[in-house]
Amino acid sequence: MANSVPTIAVTSTLAMVRMAEARGVAVDEVLRAAGVDRDTLDAPDARLPATTVLSVWGVLRERSGDSSLQLHAPSMLPFGAYQVLDYLVAASETLGDGVQQFARFFGLIAEAVSLTIERRADGYALCLLMANGTPVTPVYADYIFAALVSRLRMRIRPTVQVQRLELRHARPRDDASYREVFGVAVRFGAAADRLSFSHEEWQAPTATPDVALARLLEEHARILAARAPRATAGIVADVERAMTARPADSGSATSIARSLNVSVRTLQRRLVDAGTNFRDVSDGVRSQLAEGYLTNARVSIAEVACLLGFSEQSSFNRAFQRWTGESPGRWRQRADGNERRRVR
Repeated sequence: MANSVPTIAVTSTLAMVRMAEARGVAVDEVLRAAGVDRDTLDAPDARLPATTVLSVWGVLRERSGDSSLQLHAPSMLPFGAYQVLDYLVAASETLGDGVQQFARFFGLIAEAVSLTIERRADGYALCLLMANGTPVTPVYADYIFAALVSRLRMRIRPTVQVQRLELRHARPRDDASYREVFGVAVRFGAAADRLSFSHEEWQAPTATPDVALARLLEEHARILAARAPRATAGIVADVERAMTARPADSGSATSIARSLNVSVRTLQRRLVDAGTNFRDVSDGVRSQLAEGYLTNARVSIAEVACLLGFSEQSSFNRAFQRWTGESPGRWRQRADGNERRRVR
């Protein structure tokens, strides 16, 4: 059953904590009061309830004395901190392609937030709303836009220029940080939260386009997004999420244990207590991911093997045969035949 409480990936809170810490805030005290384990912030696949995130952010902003902390915080994260999403945007051919991928898969970061692209007479706008149609909390709207722009400038398109920024919330007492981060005057009290780019900027090439890589990463992001609603609590679900986020490492207990901040022995013991073991969980995740990849005819079997961490396609073929009872090629032919029959 899907978790009914909206959650947000811990990455953004890690950014806020690092920025507040740089400003001299005793962040561990804030985290303890909120019931958040500091180690959790270093687990890239962990998530926190949105209410907890916003509560922690509020205290950090108050104690730092900086109401614009959320605008500067994204700069504390190295490129790649957002994993698949960072690299997918970077591999896109144009800035517009990258922003569209950011919007399409933002649910990997916060499933309750909806990002859409609006075409306007003078360009394109990225628009924010909650999935239920209500406005996004102002501090989080600030963070989302600042995170996107900072990551574009960090590696994807260093010269990117924002055309316009419109925010629903009222003008703060000091709005200098907004001009500093976005490079434009901001319209506060607007009808919607929108970040706009000109037609020329939208169509401008990125610094590191890679069509083949973008295709693979898009497929992986699609599978991650499809699996996200089924997330549940418990050690097995934690391991499955960690494996899904980094499929090339999913066969390594050492790598997964490290991502969950536990020892391999502890990981194995907790899985046994839950009635399973590492190999069974790993096989289940990799089998599902493999089947997801194989449904896309654009992804070769060799590429699937690479995405799942197999050094040779023959090793993947043997593993897939063990998981499903048939070869990857035969499975793909059968799945394609079933799909064709459904279309008819």
